[in-house]
Amino acid sequence: CNSKNFFLASLHQVVEVTEGGSVILECSQESIVLEDKQLTVHWRHNYIRNVFDIINGEVSIKEQDPAYKNRAEVLREELKKGNIFLNITDLQLSDGGTYLCFVPDLGLEHSTQLVVKERSCITCTTAEVRSHGTGARLGKTLYLLIQSSGFILHYLIG
Repeated sequence: CNSKNFFLASLHQVVEVTEGGSVILECSQESIVLEDKQLTVHWRHNYIRNVFDIINGEVSIKEQDPAYKNRAEVLREELKKGNIFLNITDLQLSDGGTYLCFVPDLGLEHSTQLVVKERSCITCTTAEVRSHGTGARLGKTLYLLIQSSGFILHYLIG
C-alpha cells in the first residue's frame, strides 16, 4: 500500500486520493500576473473551515482551523511565479469535500471537489509454526493479516 500518493488537482474536477496521501490543489489554471501586488488569498473547506490564508502577501495562520495545522501550506516558490497552489498532507477522511480558493483583489474564485478514500490495504505474511519446547516443525502455517486499521487476524492451516 503506497500511502504517499501525490496528485495535482485540476479545477472543477473530482479528485480522489487515498487517506494518508497528499494533494496539491490549484486556485487558477493560469499564472496570475502579480504586478507587485501583495495578494490576499483565502482557502476554505466546505465554505466555512479556514484552511489557509495569505493576507497582503503574508502567510497568516491566526484563523486557521486546528485540523490543518502543520498539514496545509501554500507552495511559496510557485506563488512567486503567480501560481497559487495549496498542498495538504496526511489526508484524513474528514478532509473530503469542496475546497474554495478566492482572491478578492482579482475577483478570482475556484473550487475543487476532493474525495478521500479509505485505505484498504492488507499485509499478509506467513510464519512456520514450531513446537515451543523442541523446535520440531508442526507442519502448520500461521497466516497473519494486518489491516490498515491495526487489527491483526491470524489462523492456522494444517
